Amino acid sequence: MGSLSIKATSSVDHANDLLVVTCASGKQAAALLPNLVKSWKRLRLVCHSPSSEVKLRKEYPSAEIIRADLGSPSESERILKDATVIYHVEPPFAHRQAVIGLNMIDAAKKSAKQGIFKHFVYASVLNPMLRKMIHHDQRLQIEEYLMESDLNYTILQPTHFMFLFPVAPMLAQEHPVYMANWNPTIPFSFLALSDLGEVGAKILNEREKHYNAQYPLCSDGPLNYNQICEMVSHEIGKTIELRQKTFEESVQGFLMRIFGAGIDGVDPESVDAVERILLYYNRHGLVGSINVCEWLLGRKPTTWRDWMRAEIRQIKEQCQ
Repeated sequence: MGSLSIKATSSVDHANDLLVVTCASGKQAAALLPNLVKSWKRLRLVCHSPSSEVKLRKEYPSAEIIRADLGSPSESERILKDATVIYHVEPPFAHRQAVIGLNMIDAAKKSAKQGIFKHFVYASVLNPMLRKMIHHDQRLQIEEYLMESDLNYTILQPTHFMFLFPVAPMLAQEHPVYMANWNPTIPFSFLALSDLGEVGAKILNEREKHYNAQYPLCSDGPLNYNQICEMVSHEIGKTIELRQKTFEESVQGFLMRIFGAGIDGVDPESVDAVERILLYYNRHGLVGSINVCEWLLGRKPTTWRDWMRAEIRQIKEQCQ
């Protein structure tokens, strides 16, 4: 495993610095927080729904848990009141996503002028300059605004996540079928959430070493979904049949997974963003290098095969 040791040159005061994490009940925070909870004594975890609040209070009883509307400027100031650092994650494909990021940066600038706020860590996306995808273009706007804010910042740019592949259903089905959302011959780079969580903790603990940095993060790849299905088939001893959904089926499925509603029940801006990403992925995929992730971790990043095997072991253990 890579080291999460705290450098002697870091100004982090784990007893007194207040760390804010937004979207704290989501996947990214779930990978980050176990690396922080023992050392950071002041955590403010931000969520949106009552159910998320209950879940976080149970998992992190010593943390401050608040519910907030990330789209509200006044809420951004409340979120950052007395904060030293923020690890800012935004809801996927949110309405007016760029505004959420800009509001949080403005609140951080106001706090920094009072001498309190020190570090803005922004969870963006790999290759935000690929502007044909709306959510990439919005992240690019936020990155630009952050760079021009005079804040101390670090920008993380994670690629496509490994957990999006449904290992459990492939294990459960007698004759497994994987329904691809795009052309299965198109390559992608992948990131393990555990790698992202380890990198995020390292950056928060080392602080100054990572000021003004942009880190594109990939654990493995490029790989296409034909190759992935072959790997999983070999591991589970069953041949996975791969089929590609129609574009309309992919859009509907994405929206249901993220928003719990179809096209008619989701904001048109969010529908446009989902449609654009599916069209782009179908032709171009999303690829990057593992080098930066390897350097930050101090070890080889998690391979897709290693992640898959760990998932299978965990699923089997839970079924015993």
